[in-house]
Amino acid sequence: MLIKNIDLSCGLSNGSRGIVRSFSKGGFPIVFFADSRTEHEVQPQRFTVRLPGQETPVVRTQVPLQLAWAISIHKSQGLTLDAIELSLAHVFADGQAYVALSRARSLSSVRLVGFDTSCFRANHRVVEYYENLDRENHCNSGE
Repeated sequence: MLIKNIDLSCGLSNGSRGIVRSFSKGGFPIVFFADSRTEHEVQPQRFTVRLPGQETPVVRTQVPLQLAWAISIHKSQGLTLDAIELSLAHVFADGQAYVALSRARSLSSVRLVGFDTSCFRANHRVVEYYENLDRENHCNSGE
């Protein structure tokens, strides 16, 4: 998985997932990115961090890839995944289980482990909003 935006026009952004297929003559990974269906040589990138109270920034150079056998529910937000295995045992936020489950392309590609029914919960304001919508629609329909 990329950990830095490389080329947004080609879809190579932070969080893009791929498979290392080979290495270039220079020793850098050649990665197939499924979303863009393209292969790219991923070369080292500079990362600069300014620490509080320090004049000189800290600079490091690395190939901007990390293993992504597992990712957090938050990191998966906005992705569509071909297959997922989820542990919902430690869901801590309203709507988090929905976000996790809705990442899968189809229900048949979902495997649940560590399932706990209490993980399925909605924020009370969201529930109230939809209840009010139902009441308004019921009143406006003349029923």
